[in-house]
Amino acid sequence: MTALIIQSGLLLAIAFILGCIVGSLLFHLIRSTDTGEGTTSGTSGHAERTAIDPAPLASAPKPAPAGTAEPAKESRAPEKAAVVQEPPATAAKPADDLKRISGIGPQNEAKLNSIGVRTFAEIAGWSAEQQKEIGERLSFPGRIERENWVAQAKTLAEGGTTEFSSRVDRGEVESSTGTVEPSSEDSKKPDTVAQTDDGKGDDLTLIEGVGNALASKLNRLGIHHFSQIAGWSEENQVWIGNELGFPGRPQRENWVAEAKLLAEGGAAKKTASARGEIISKRKG
Repeated sequence: MTALIIQSGLLLAIAFILGCIVGSLLFHLIRSTDTGEGTTSGTSGHAERTAIDPAPLASAPKPAPAGTAEPAKESRAPEKAAVVQEPPATAAKPADDLKRISGIGPQNEAKLNSIGVRTFAEIAGWSAEQQKEIGERLSFPGRIERENWVAQAKTLAEGGTTEFSSRVDRGEVESSTGTVEPSSEDSKKPDTVAQTDDGKGDDLTLIEGVGNALASKLNRLGIHHFSQIAGWSEENQVWIGNELGFPGRPQRENWVAEAKLLAEGGAAKKTASARGEIISKRKG
C-alpha cells in the first residue's frame, strides 16, 4: 500500500513538470509569432507612408559623399535700410522775404541766405540750441531770442501777419528795404581764422572802420593780428563781411591795405587815434 502511494506521487510530479515545460514552450512560441507579425505590419505601414507622402524625404538634405568637404554656407550681411535724404526745404520753396521779421534787415537776410536759411518755416523750426548757434554766427548772440524771431516766423509761415510785417508791407520800415547779395559762391573762410589768441593781439580798432564791437567780433572769429587781415584774399573779405553782418564793408573801407601798413609798422590812418583825437570808437 505504501509503495502504491509513492508511485502515484512520482507520476503526479512527473506530469506536473512535463506540463510546465509544454506550457512554457507554447508561451514562447505564441509570443514570437505575435512579434513577427507586428514587425511586418510596421514595415508595411512605413512603406505606405513613404509612397503616399514622399515630400519629407525629398526635402531632407542628402549626406555628402565620404571624403568630400561640405560646401560652406553662403553668408550674407544683413541689408541696411537705405538712407533717404530729403532735399532741403529751400529746394522746393521760393525764398521768403525774411526782412518781414523784426530784427532781420538786408545784411542779416543775406547772411542767413548764405548759410542756407531762406524760408519762414525753417526759422520757425529752430530749437533753442539752433537759435543760440545762429545768433553766434550772425555775431549777435541772444538777438534771435530777444526779438522772438521763431514766433514771428511761425505766424508768417502759416500765412498770417504781424504788426511789424504789416508795416514792412506798407513800406514804412526803411531798414527792411533792399537786398544785399550774400556772394556765398565767391566767399572763402580765411585759413588764419582758426588762429588762437596768443595774448599779444594787435589793437584792431586802429584800422579805419573797425570799432570796439567789430574788433570783438573779429577776435571771436580768431582774428587778433594785423598780419592775419593783411593776408586776406578777395574771397576771404567776402566771407568776413558776411560773418560780421556787414557784407562788403572790409572791401569798402580797405581793411587789408591798412592792415598791411600797420603790420609793417606803418601809420596807415591810425594817426588820429594815436594822437588821442578820437575819444571814443564807433561800435559798428
